[in-house]
Amino acid sequence: MAPSTYSRTQIALHWIIVLLVLFQIVMHDEIVRLWTGRMDGTLPNVATPNVHVAVGFLILALAIWRLVLRLTRGVPALPASEHPVLKLVASGTHILFYALLIGMPLSGAAAWILGISPAAQAHSIAEKLLILLVALHVLAALAQHFWFRTDVLKRMVGRA
Repeated sequence: MAPSTYSRTQIALHWIIVLLVLFQIVMHDEIVRLWTGRMDGTLPNVATPNVHVAVGFLILALAIWRLVLRLTRGVPALPASEHPVLKLVASGTHILFYALLIGMPLSGAAAWILGISPAAQAHSIAEKLLILLVALHVLAALAQHFWFRTDVLKRMVGRA
């Protein structure tokens, strides 16, 4: 049986990952500058430690932790009144989030540490997809709260 609420740990992990992903998006230009310098020869082609990479590994670890909690503890069921198509979109969105939150650090590491250019290209494409997915997720949460009047948003802020 699905739990009626998210655990405090699940909620904390959600919001910590949100903040870390936003940090990565905002601080994106520096890693691009370093990567471009490595590729065009203006910087030594060595994987130097930097914040973007460290935060990427942190996101990977937290996303795996969150996925393990999701699989072992479960998550609240979607509203019973929700249209089956919306339930399918919600499920697909969460699967894609986990794929990106795990795949992006791995592709970023393959690019940064191993110098694999196709991994960098995949990482760049995934970044754009993640930004679109975040926007869709925020709009869906707001629609659930204001349009459909469900407790979906309240559950993730710990008020349901």
